[in-house]
Amino acid sequence: MDTDSKTIGAVERSFDIVEVIQRRGPIGVSEVADVVSLPKSTVYTHLNTLTSAGYLIKEDGLYRLSCQYLQLGATVQHSIDLYRQGKEEVDELAAEVEERTNLVIEENGLGTCVYATNSSNSTQAYMNLGEQRPMHATATGKAILAHLPVDRVDDIVERHGLEGFTEQTITSRDGLEEELAEIRDAGISFDNEESVDGLCCIATPVIVDDHPLGSISVSGPCSQFKRPDRRDELCEALRNAANVIQLDFMLT
Repeated sequence: MDTDSKTIGAVERSFDIVEVIQRRGPIGVSEVADVVSLPKSTVYTHLNTLTSAGYLIKEDGLYRLSCQYLQLGATVQHSIDLYRQGKEEVDELAAEVEERTNLVIEENGLGTCVYATNSSNSTQAYMNLGEQRPMHATATGKAILAHLPVDRVDDIVERHGLEGFTEQTITSRDGLEEELAEIRDAGISFDNEESVDGLCCIATPVIVDDHPLGSISVSGPCSQFKRPDRRDELCEALRNAANVIQLDFMLT
């Protein structure tokens, strides 16, 4: 028997419940039970256990996540080398270009946002902190994929597929590899409405010792990002920011 495939059903159900509360909370027992398709008595036992452990707060018969998750999240965030070395530079990039900026790593084959900041003039969000997206449909994800070994890219595609989110999304392995080759040559990756209609993103990888630690990006409305002068300006700012982060890694 493959022991790596063993799971504990009760733990899985608890996490399912936590995710429901994260999406919909504050929420009551009956609504949680309907969403996860479990008896109310079972759901109540999980809720009571999580509340006793300090991970949920019960107020007026409704449950919400506790601030204990803030501590967990902060611990995870500060454990990521790219966040510690790149946060300040990403903040400066956002102030310079006045657009939404993100710091993204690959985790479990998905592009995972470990830091996001928004300039005062930017209104559209690209990725939120902790959000995960398929890598083939985002500039940040493709910037990382372009510098991973081919067998790792194959593993990611096999695991997550090449789902089409808009008419512009790359949905073939050959098409993806062709674009990844272009990204390796240019050092810049584009999301031209491939994940969300009307939203564009530009990203560049952060490479240390020939390994992509992650990528940084700027995103905003395509009406602005498709202007050649604005696109060139953003590409240069991204390259400069990535170079600073990479140099910081070399000096530490």
